[in-house]
Amino acid sequence: ELQQKALAASARILELSSKTVTHPSDPKQYMMLSFDDLGGDDLSEVSEDISIIKEYYSSLRKIRDILLHSIASGIGMDDSEFFSRQHNENNDSIRLLNYLRGDENTANRCKEHSDYGALTLLLTDGVGGLEAFVDGKWRQVPYVEGALIVNIGSILSEWTRQDLKATLHRVAGPASIGSTTSTTDLLKAVSVQRRSLAYFADPNPNVATTLSKLNDHSLDNEDNMTIDEYIQWRSGGTGADRSGVSFTSKEEERLG
Repeated sequence: ELQQKALAASARILELSSKTVTHPSDPKQYMMLSFDDLGGDDLSEVSEDISIIKEYYSSLRKIRDILLHSIASGIGMDDSEFFSRQHNENNDSIRLLNYLRGDENTANRCKEHSDYGALTLLLTDGVGGLEAFVDGKWRQVPYVEGALIVNIGSILSEWTRQDLKATLHRVAGPASIGSTTSTTDLLKAVSVQRRSLAYFADPNPNVATTLSKLNDHSLDNEDNMTIDEYIQWRSGGTGADRSGVSFTSKEEERLG
């Protein structure tokens, strides 16, 4: 029930708020918010909907901690709270998303990329098009009502020596190259708006991108970077017109 309330609240916020951003290349509108942003006066015109997003955001933080604990235990770490401690400053954000309608000429509604940090928890409204690159092909991610999609980010992939591979993903349209989703399904998807909520869980800002305790790998040319510096580099800085780095070199190799 909270998931559906959050999706509806997100739709109203993006429709009514002056803070909504139109993406410079992808056919979508969005708003990126930290938890602190949810208490600001800038969004007072949608205060009731912001309260719903705040409740949903708080629930995702609890899920994040459970997942990080489970991952550490699952890969055999002696300290099952190690990953959780790297996230105890709540360096996170939530993105409200509205993908605009398209037609048979619509290619990717969201470009191919990996997420930068540790985990992304994604909620969608069930409209199709989301694909992940698996076994050499772009494959449809099935919709399961009530479920969250968990993306592994580049940082967590490196911290686990790529035992967990970063999730390479996109939102495809009928004209997207290499899709295994049927054209009929993609045409149906672009005939309506598509809404989603993406929660990004990044490690603490001053944590090093390469943890010597865990591995001896690096993420391309960002040796000795902090998480904050790495996110700035991957995202291309700040501002609506920024152009970031979609994949690390190892991820590019997976794409062939």
